[in-house]
Amino acid sequence: MNNYLVCVFASSFTDNCIECIGENYRGQVSTTENGYTCQRWDSQTPHKHDFKPSVHPENNLVENYCRNPDSGPRPWCYTTNPNKRWEFCSIPRCSTIPPPIRPELTCVTDKEA
Repeated sequence: MNNYLVCVFASSFTDNCIECIGENYRGQVSTTENGYTCQRWDSQTPHKHDFKPSVHPENNLVENYCRNPDSGPRPWCYTTNPNKRWEFCSIPRCSTIPPPIRPELTCVTDKEA
């Protein structure tokens, strides 16, 4: 088991900050780190894409909120600027630090092996 999986399983859905790579981020930030407005996930204009809310309901692709549906480094969005396809979003990291990885523990039972 790698550290990434433990981190994701330990995370809960968050609204104001990101943990790990932000796959569970469910907040309402809708602008990129350089100030571009995010394109709605249910829109194909100005950028066509495959992340349709109806196809990927598990990713909570709502409105034009920043998300991380492809397990990238952090949440991002397609922009409404025809010359800038996508960009990362500026969302602060949560102050809580994930628990340390202990190889003697199993993820399923959380009991010492």
